[in-house]
Amino acid sequence: MSKLIVIIAITGNQGSSVADVFLKEGSWKIRGVTRDLSKPESRAFAAKGIEMVQGDANDVDSIKAAVKGASVVFGNTAFSTAFAMPTAEDEAKLKPGQTLREWCYEEELQQGKNIADAVAATMDTLDLFVWSSLSDAKKWSGGKYAGVFHFDSKAHVVDYINSVHPALARKMSILQMGLFITNWKWGQAAVPWEKHPDGSMTLRIPGSGDVPIPLVVPSDAGYFVKALTQVPAGKNLLAFGNRLTWSDYVKLWSDVMGIPATFEKGTVSEHDKLAPGGYGEEIAEMYAYAQDFGYDGGDPSVVYAQDLGVEVPVTPIEQYIKNEDWSLLLK
Repeated sequence: MSKLIVIIAITGNQGSSVADVFLKEGSWKIRGVTRDLSKPESRAFAAKGIEMVQGDANDVDSIKAAVKGASVVFGNTAFSTAFAMPTAEDEAKLKPGQTLREWCYEEELQQGKNIADAVAATMDTLDLFVWSSLSDAKKWSGGKYAGVFHFDSKAHVVDYINSVHPALARKMSILQMGLFITNWKWGQAAVPWEKHPDGSMTLRIPGSGDVPIPLVVPSDAGYFVKALTQVPAGKNLLAFGNRLTWSDYVKLWSDVMGIPATFEKGTVSEHDKLAPGGYGEEIAEMYAYAQDFGYDGGDPSVVYAQDLGVEVPVTPIEQYIKNEDWSLLLK
């Protein structure tokens, strides 16, 4: 009998990749969880034979029903876009003295806890829970970087699982996706490329720029999840196509594109000015943390794909650069 994989947030970057990879496998039953069954992406997955069910990470019972009978569950959450593009409605949700980033942290942490509580209720059939997380920046930096909330919210779900659901923890593997190489599409506050009048480009990133960063194409997520289903639970996998310093990345980009480009070291305060109000500072602290302590914080439990002993297809960053349409950046 085919095993059942349940993919939470199936229409997102990671979830859709997991669905695509397991569809190609052909030997798995796939159930996709989404808040909106009517959206085109949901209907497209249903047309491919995926069982689509409604579920909301803010509603534990809906997730419990969605994961019932699962052999494997892929769980992931998304940090609210309110920290980058807040509305008046978002502002109204804040407690006195609370920042948007703090509110987004609390929301994502609670969603992760809800998913964990739901998956813990299906232990009788569960073989593996893959949780998409990131490193605990506050912990690994010794408190120096306490504002990388979109990392810590995911990492603190792992702490919750280890504390509250030890049986689930024994069946869990962690997937830490490297820095999405596609983030430049979010604009300069996300990836601060600058075009000069002569057509040359500069990338200015907070930190030394000397520490290799794990860069990954988001659509590779499914291959890493598949690999985790082929090995025993308990892995903390850092997923990437290549690990490159920023200067090496810029040189590679320049060589492939045939466009002069340079890397410059920036500061947190400089980057903050690109998007005042918290978003710029959040991203700046992430960059600086990754340079000072490593993207994974130096966590000794982290392993790479080559450590798993199974084949994991990944997209080299050079191939991504060659295949990408950069016209939006170069305008």
